[in-house]
Amino acid sequence: MKKVKWLGESKFRIEEAPHPNASVLATHEVLLQVKAVGICKTDIHIMEGRLPDVSPPRILGHEIAGIVDRVGSGVLRVKPGDRVTCDSVVGCGHCDDCHKGSRQFCRNGYEFGFGHDGGCQESLVMPEENLHPIGDSISMEEAAILDMEVLAALRRAGTIQGETVLIIGSGPAGLVATQVARILGAQKVFLSGDTEKKLRLGRLLGADRIVDIRSEDLGTVIKHETRGRGVDMAMDCAGTSESFAQALELAAPGARVVLYGVYPDPLPEARVLKIVLKNLCVYGSVCDRVGWNDVIAWVEQGRLNLKELITHTFPLEEAPHAYEYVRQGSDELVKAVLKV
Repeated sequence: MKKVKWLGESKFRIEEAPHPNASVLATHEVLLQVKAVGICKTDIHIMEGRLPDVSPPRILGHEIAGIVDRVGSGVLRVKPGDRVTCDSVVGCGHCDDCHKGSRQFCRNGYEFGFGHDGGCQESLVMPEENLHPIGDSISMEEAAILDMEVLAALRRAGTIQGETVLIIGSGPAGLVATQVARILGAQKVFLSGDTEKKLRLGRLLGADRIVDIRSEDLGTVIKHETRGRGVDMAMDCAGTSESFAQALELAAPGARVVLYGVYPDPLPEARVLKIVLKNLCVYGSVCDRVGWNDVIAWVEQGRLNLKELITHTFPLEEAPHAYEYVRQGSDELVKAVLKV
């Protein structure tokens, strides 16, 4: 089978290796035929050395979908032939964090594509609990980028029914957050960004007001639209010092701020005083791995549109070029997916 190994910086090597031997599957393990892998901005941070906990050589890919090939003797959740989307976070199943449903904090766990080889290979052994069946109406490319993280982050900050929500950053996470906020009943959703294509897509996907920060001042727009009060919830999907400051500045007194973007660099100042004086609640977004059934159902029902986000696909053999293309960036790029 083919596997794509990251060797450090922008260097990759395509290797041939034997397929995993299904006879050695543990009781609750599954042999997966990988069919699609999403390329995430976090992968680019890894390549650039901005996430030092991940070191080469490593097979990247934590956004994974595929078809079940073989199953261990105790597997009940899935069967051979099932089409599935995959949760990349694995827990030991025995520690306190796993018992309370927070396996993302398991000290004996790992995540595919980070501390364990990920999806950029033709076959992969995974625990059965990490697989979630999908219907035929969802393509493998959509399934690869389907996860519950945006939903869990929004829900953690409480109900947004009837509220005003600001999404900062019009990348894939921001475009998903825009739709999820509408599904959860937000009264008005603002989306800010600096790429025309993504902002147009954001409007198509449900943003009430898009703000192109190249030509408009975000603070001025929000203060005007909210009569000077600010928004009930701000979600930072950009992960920069500027977007962090904007989220705190434009949140109304007593509002909530969700930090979703990955901040690979230290913030120059924490602006804690703003949090104190405005009585803000600030939430991190590494949430419990719940909400898969809701997100899968929304995609199947057409309420959550992932298809429009996928602007580029590449065969697995072109993974080195694909990762470099995403790293270089393009105004035409929203989301790239590898087809295996």
